[in-house]
Amino acid sequence: MSTVPPSADGPDAEITAQAATGVVVVERVVAERSGDTLTHDAHADTIVARFVRVRQGIVDAPALRIAGVAQDLPALGTCTTDTDDPLVQKPRAVDLLDVGPVSLDDLQGRSTLLLPRSMPDPAGVVSGVFYTARATEAFAPGGHLELHASGGPDLADGFVVNVAAPQDVRDVVVSSNASGGLDVAWDATDADPRDLVYVEVLGPSSRPSSRVVTRCTTQDIGHVGIPESVLGRTSEGQLAVHRVHRESFRTKGIDPGEVRFDVSRVVSFRR
Repeated sequence: MSTVPPSADGPDAEITAQAATGVVVVERVVAERSGDTLTHDAHADTIVARFVRVRQGIVDAPALRIAGVAQDLPALGTCTTDTDDPLVQKPRAVDLLDVGPVSLDDLQGRSTLLLPRSMPDPAGVVSGVFYTARATEAFAPGGHLELHASGGPDLADGFVVNVAAPQDVRDVVVSSNASGGLDVAWDATDADPRDLVYVEVLGPSSRPSSRVVTRCTTQDIGHVGIPESVLGRTSEGQLAVHRVHRESFRTKGIDPGEVRFDVSRVVSFRR
Protein backbone atom coordinates (compact mmCIF):
# COMPACT_ATOMS: atom_id res chain seq x y z
CA MET A 1 0.00 0.00 0.00
CA SER A 2 1.37 3.40 -0.97
CA THR A 3 0.97 6.66 0.94
CA VAL A 4 0.38 9.70 -1.24
CA PRO A 5 0.29 13.39 -0.28
CA PRO A 6 -1.95 15.78 -2.23
CA SER A 7 -0.61 16.57 -5.70
CA ALA A 8 2.07 13.90 -5.36
CA ASP A 9 3.92 12.98 -8.53
CA GLY A 10 4.91 9.33 -8.36
CA PRO A 11 7.33 7.71 -10.80
CA ASP A 12 6.09 7.88 -14.36
CA ALA A 13 6.66 4.16 -14.67
CA GLU A 14 3.86 3.61 -12.17
CA ILE A 15 1.32 5.63 -14.14
CA THR A 16 0.07 3.69 -17.13
CA ALA A 17 -2.21 4.46 -20.03
CA GLN A 18 -4.84 2.35 -18.29
CA ALA A 19 -4.83 4.48 -15.14
CA ALA A 20 -8.23 5.40 -13.75
CA THR A 21 -9.51 8.75 -12.60
CA GLY A 22 -10.49 8.81 -8.95
CA VAL A 23 -13.03 11.33 -7.67
CA VAL A 24 -14.08 11.44 -4.03
CA VAL A 25 -16.80 13.97 -3.25
CA VAL A 26 -17.22 14.96 0.40
CA GLU A 27 -20.35 17.05 0.91
CA ARG A 28 -21.44 18.74 4.12
CA VAL A 29 -24.75 20.58 4.43
CA VAL A 30 -25.33 22.69 7.53
CA ALA A 31 -28.90 23.92 7.82
CA GLU A 32 -29.90 26.55 10.34
CA ARG A 33 -32.98 25.36 12.23
CA SER A 34 -34.96 27.73 14.42
CA GLY A 35 -36.64 26.36 17.53
CA ASP A 36 -38.79 28.05 20.13
CA THR A 37 -35.91 29.81 21.85
CA LEU A 38 -32.73 29.35 19.79
CA THR A 39 -31.23 28.56 16.44
CA HIS A 40 -29.17 25.40 16.04
CA ASP A 41 -27.28 23.75 13.21
CA ALA A 42 -28.18 20.41 11.65
CA HIS A 43 -25.23 18.66 10.01
CA ALA A 44 -25.40 16.08 7.23
CA ASP A 45 -22.28 14.65 5.55
CA THR A 46 -22.32 12.57 2.38
CA ILE A 47 -19.25 10.93 0.85
CA VAL A 48 -19.20 9.40 -2.63
CA ALA A 49 -16.16 7.81 -4.29
CA ARG A 50 -15.94 6.65 -7.88
CA PHE A 51 -12.87 5.32 -9.66
CA VAL A 52 -13.52 5.75 -13.35
CA ARG A 53 -12.02 4.10 -16.41
CA VAL A 54 -13.28 4.32 -19.99
CA ARG A 55 -12.93 1.53 -22.51
CA GLN A 56 -11.96 3.89 -25.31
CA GLY A 57 -10.24 7.26 -25.15
CA ILE A 58 -9.58 9.22 -21.97
CA VAL A 59 -11.58 10.06 -18.87
CA ASP A 60 -12.81 13.55 -19.77
CA ALA A 61 -15.62 15.79 -18.52
CA PRO A 62 -18.37 13.93 -20.43
CA ALA A 63 -17.14 10.62 -19.00
CA LEU A 64 -17.18 12.04 -15.47
CA ARG A 65 -20.68 13.35 -16.11
CA ILE A 66 -21.81 9.87 -17.15
CA ALA A 67 -20.17 8.51 -13.99
CA GLY A 68 -22.04 11.05 -11.87
CA VAL A 69 -19.09 12.98 -10.42
CA ALA A 70 -18.85 16.03 -12.70
CA GLN A 71 -19.51 19.45 -11.19
CA ASP A 72 -21.25 21.77 -13.64
CA LEU A 73 -21.04 25.38 -12.42
CA PRO A 74 -21.22 28.75 -14.18
CA ALA A 75 -17.96 30.52 -15.02
CA LEU A 76 -16.30 32.41 -12.18
CA GLY A 77 -18.04 35.71 -11.49
CA THR A 78 -21.23 34.82 -13.36
CA CYS A 79 -24.70 33.49 -12.61
CA THR A 80 -26.84 31.04 -14.50
CA THR A 81 -30.56 30.38 -14.43
CA ASP A 82 -30.31 27.35 -16.70
CA THR A 83 -31.22 24.34 -14.58
CA ASP A 84 -31.40 21.94 -17.51
CA ASP A 85 -28.92 19.11 -17.74
CA PRO A 86 -25.76 19.80 -19.76
CA LEU A 87 -25.73 18.87 -23.42
CA VAL A 88 -26.06 15.11 -23.67
CA GLN A 89 -23.00 13.50 -25.20
CA LYS A 90 -22.93 10.30 -27.19
CA PRO A 91 -23.03 7.45 -24.64
CA ARG A 92 -19.65 5.95 -23.81
CA ALA A 93 -18.87 2.78 -21.92
CA VAL A 94 -17.64 3.71 -18.44
CA ASP A 95 -16.32 1.28 -15.85
CA LEU A 96 -16.37 2.01 -12.11
CA LEU A 97 -13.56 0.09 -10.45
CA ASP A 98 -13.69 -2.11 -7.36
CA VAL A 99 -10.70 -0.93 -5.30
CA GLY A 100 -11.55 -2.90 -2.18
CA PRO A 101 -12.56 -1.39 1.19
CA VAL A 102 -12.48 2.43 1.26
CA SER A 103 -12.59 4.65 4.35
CA LEU A 104 -12.08 8.28 5.34
CA ASP A 105 -10.30 8.73 8.67
CA ASP A 106 -9.44 11.79 10.72
CA LEU A 107 -6.79 12.42 13.37
CA GLN A 108 -9.37 12.25 16.16
CA GLY A 109 -9.94 8.56 15.50
CA ARG A 110 -13.16 8.88 13.54
CA SER A 111 -13.37 6.44 10.65
CA THR A 112 -16.14 6.50 8.05
CA LEU A 113 -16.42 3.33 5.98
CA LEU A 114 -17.69 3.82 2.45
CA LEU A 115 -19.96 0.97 1.41
CA PRO A 116 -19.58 -0.51 -2.09
CA ARG A 117 -22.71 -0.56 -4.23
CA SER A 118 -23.42 -1.86 -7.69
CA MET A 119 -24.13 0.88 -10.20
CA PRO A 120 -27.71 0.57 -11.50
CA ASP A 121 -27.75 1.34 -15.22
CA PRO A 122 -30.48 -0.22 -17.39
CA ALA A 123 -28.91 1.38 -20.48
CA GLY A 124 -25.69 -0.57 -19.99
CA VAL A 125 -23.42 2.48 -20.28
CA VAL A 126 -21.98 2.44 -16.74
CA SER A 127 -20.96 -0.72 -14.94
CA GLY A 128 -19.11 -1.57 -11.78
CA VAL A 129 -18.99 -0.38 -8.19
CA PHE A 130 -19.26 2.99 -6.48
CA TYR A 131 -18.77 3.82 -2.82
CA THR A 132 -20.97 5.89 -0.54
CA ALA A 133 -21.41 6.82 3.11
CA ARG A 134 -23.53 9.14 5.24
CA ALA A 135 -22.51 10.54 8.59
CA THR A 136 -23.52 13.24 11.05
CA GLU A 137 -19.99 14.67 11.30
CA ALA A 138 -17.34 12.75 9.36
CA PHE A 139 -14.58 15.33 9.78
CA ALA A 140 -13.58 18.39 11.77
CA PRO A 141 -13.56 21.75 9.95
CA GLY A 142 -10.01 22.52 8.82
CA GLY A 143 -8.83 19.10 9.95
CA HIS A 144 -6.55 16.60 8.25
CA LEU A 145 -7.93 13.38 6.82
CA GLU A 146 -6.67 10.15 5.29
CA LEU A 147 -8.41 8.41 2.42
CA HIS A 148 -7.69 4.68 2.58
CA ALA A 149 -8.22 2.20 -0.26
CA SER A 150 -7.14 -1.34 0.55
CA GLY A 151 -6.93 -2.66 -3.00
CA GLY A 152 -9.36 -4.89 -4.82
CA PRO A 153 -10.04 -6.83 -8.03
CA ASP A 154 -9.67 -3.78 -10.29
CA LEU A 155 -6.81 -2.06 -8.44
CA ALA A 156 -4.50 -4.49 -6.72
CA ASP A 157 -2.39 -1.89 -4.93
CA GLY A 158 -4.06 0.02 -2.14
CA PHE A 159 -3.14 3.57 -1.24
CA VAL A 160 -3.44 6.22 1.45
CA VAL A 161 -4.01 9.87 0.52
CA ASN A 162 -3.54 12.72 3.01
CA VAL A 163 -5.84 15.70 2.52
CA ALA A 164 -6.94 18.82 4.40
CA ALA A 165 -10.60 19.68 4.88
CA PRO A 166 -11.83 23.28 4.49
CA GLN A 167 -13.45 25.37 7.17
CA ASP A 168 -17.22 25.20 7.41
CA VAL A 169 -19.23 28.06 5.95
CA ARG A 170 -20.14 30.36 8.85
CA ASP A 171 -21.99 33.58 9.61
CA VAL A 172 -24.07 33.80 6.43
CA VAL A 173 -26.08 37.02 6.19
CA VAL A 174 -28.53 37.73 3.35
CA SER A 175 -30.06 41.16 2.77
CA SER A 176 -31.91 42.98 0.01
CA ASN A 177 -30.09 45.73 -1.84
CA ALA A 178 -31.33 48.94 -3.43
CA SER A 179 -31.40 47.45 -6.92
CA GLY A 180 -33.77 44.65 -5.92
CA GLY A 181 -31.15 41.92 -5.74
CA LEU A 182 -29.56 40.15 -2.78
CA ASP A 183 -26.32 40.83 -0.96
CA VAL A 184 -24.81 37.67 0.51
CA ALA A 185 -21.99 37.74 3.07
CA TRP A 186 -20.12 34.98 4.93
CA ASP A 187 -17.03 34.61 7.11
CA ALA A 188 -13.94 34.32 4.88
CA THR A 189 -11.37 34.93 7.63
CA ASP A 190 -9.56 31.63 7.05
CA ALA A 191 -10.30 31.40 3.34
CA ASP A 192 -8.00 29.45 1.04
CA PRO A 193 -7.31 31.51 -2.11
CA ARG A 194 -7.65 28.34 -4.18
CA ASP A 195 -11.23 27.75 -3.09
CA LEU A 196 -14.35 28.57 -5.05
CA VAL A 197 -17.68 29.68 -3.61
CA TYR A 198 -21.00 29.25 -5.34
CA VAL A 199 -24.35 30.45 -4.11
CA GLU A 200 -27.60 28.66 -4.91
CA VAL A 201 -30.90 30.49 -4.59
CA LEU A 202 -33.59 27.93 -3.86
CA GLY A 203 -37.24 28.73 -4.42
CA PRO A 204 -40.12 27.45 -2.29
CA SER A 205 -41.09 24.61 -4.67
CA SER A 206 -41.59 21.22 -3.05
CA ARG A 207 -39.91 19.53 -6.02
CA PRO A 208 -36.12 19.49 -5.42
CA SER A 209 -35.32 19.45 -9.14
CA SER A 210 -37.21 22.69 -9.71
CA ARG A 211 -36.04 24.56 -6.60
CA VAL A 212 -32.81 26.02 -7.99
CA VAL A 213 -33.58 29.55 -9.20
CA THR A 214 -29.98 30.53 -9.94
CA ARG A 215 -26.35 29.67 -9.20
CA CYS A 216 -23.60 32.28 -8.94
CA THR A 217 -19.86 31.70 -8.51
CA THR A 218 -17.16 33.85 -6.93
CA GLN A 219 -13.84 33.61 -5.17
CA ASP A 220 -13.93 32.99 -1.43
CA ILE A 221 -13.83 36.70 -0.54
CA GLY A 222 -16.74 36.85 1.90
CA HIS A 223 -19.42 38.55 -0.18
CA VAL A 224 -21.27 38.42 -3.49
CA GLY A 225 -24.20 40.22 -5.05
CA ILE A 226 -27.06 38.34 -6.71
CA PRO A 227 -28.62 40.60 -9.37
CA GLU A 228 -32.38 41.00 -9.56
CA SER A 229 -32.32 39.87 -13.19
CA VAL A 230 -31.52 36.25 -12.26
CA LEU A 231 -33.96 36.07 -9.33
CA GLY A 232 -37.11 36.50 -11.38
CA ARG A 233 -40.22 36.61 -9.24
CA THR A 234 -38.66 34.71 -6.35
CA SER A 235 -39.22 36.83 -3.25
CA GLU A 236 -38.44 34.25 -0.57
CA GLY A 237 -37.02 30.80 -0.11
CA GLN A 238 -33.70 29.34 0.93
CA LEU A 239 -30.16 30.21 -0.05
CA ALA A 240 -27.12 27.92 0.14
CA VAL A 241 -23.53 29.17 0.24
CA HIS A 242 -21.11 26.43 -0.91
CA ARG A 243 -17.36 26.41 -0.40
CA VAL A 244 -15.54 24.07 -2.83
CA HIS A 245 -12.05 22.89 -1.88
CA ARG A 246 -10.09 20.45 -4.06
CA GLU A 247 -7.13 18.26 -3.12
CA SER A 248 -5.46 16.42 -6.00
CA PHE A 249 -3.43 13.22 -5.79
CA ARG A 250 -1.66 10.77 -8.05
CA THR A 251 -0.77 7.19 -7.28
CA LYS A 252 -0.19 3.87 -8.98
CA GLY A 253 -3.30 3.10 -11.00
CA ILE A 254 -5.00 6.46 -10.26
CA ASP A 255 -4.03 9.43 -12.43
CA PRO A 256 -5.45 11.92 -11.80
CA GLY A 257 -7.23 11.72 -8.48
CA GLU A 258 -9.20 14.36 -6.62
CA VAL A 259 -10.86 14.71 -3.24
CA ARG A 260 -13.47 17.45 -3.64
CA PHE A 261 -15.00 19.02 -0.56
CA ASP A 262 -18.29 20.87 -0.97
CA VAL A 263 -19.36 22.35 2.36
CA SER A 264 -22.43 24.55 2.54
CA ARG A 265 -24.73 26.44 4.86
CA VAL A 266 -28.42 26.86 4.10
CA VAL A 267 -30.38 29.87 5.38
CA SER A 268 -33.79 31.37 4.69
CA PHE A 269 -34.25 34.71 2.94
CA ARG A 270 -36.98 37.18 2.03
CA ARG A 271 -36.76 40.30 -0.10
